[in-house]
Amino acid sequence: MSPHAFSSRRSSVMAAALLACAGGARADAPAYQPVAAQSSLTFTGTQQGEKFTGAFKDFDAQVAYAPGELASSRITATVRIKSLDSKSQDRDSALVGSDWFDVVKFPVATFRTTAIRMTPTGPVGDAELTIRSTTRKLAFPFTWKADAGKATLDARVTIDRLDFGIGTGEWADDSVAGRKVEVSVHLTLVPAPAAAAKH
Repeated sequence: MSPHAFSSRRSSVMAAALLACAGGARADAPAYQPVAAQSSLTFTGTQQGEKFTGAFKDFDAQVAYAPGELASSRITATVRIKSLDSKSQDRDSALVGSDWFDVVKFPVATFRTTAIRMTPTGPVGDAELTIRSTTRKLAFPFTWKADAGKATLDARVTIDRLDFGIGTGEWADDSVAGRKVEVSVHLTLVPAPAAAAKH
């Protein structure tokens, strides 16, 4: 094979490789941030058999999601526990105390997805939730609606508070305070600024 033919063949191979890489490149999922006034993080628990509802009023979330870009999709959140409001001053004082969330030592809870996959019923995040420095894995199924550049995300999951050491001792009795707590998420989302989208 002549040097010219070898050089042409090598160039063709390199060009084909570059085209393959370019064809395989995918855009990152678009990034969003919540509109605080139109978003909520609420929970439902039981106290002595009676249901009560509450909310965390101070939280941040970052969402990057597109159904066709699951590899680069992600959801993270930080919740400031002191902002909880269960519509009872006495209960709120107890919940932020050392027997429950212990906000002096553990002021925030964090959430992050490690992967997002599509299932027959919709997207599900494989996630990690950290409360009181204890991390547990959970499935995070959610619904997604996008329209005109905006989006809404809704999710509902049930956690066992004792998995995180919340309400131990005399409070561990399920008849006093229910172990299962339902958490509901509603996020109204708008495109994040370019600088925030890089994080």
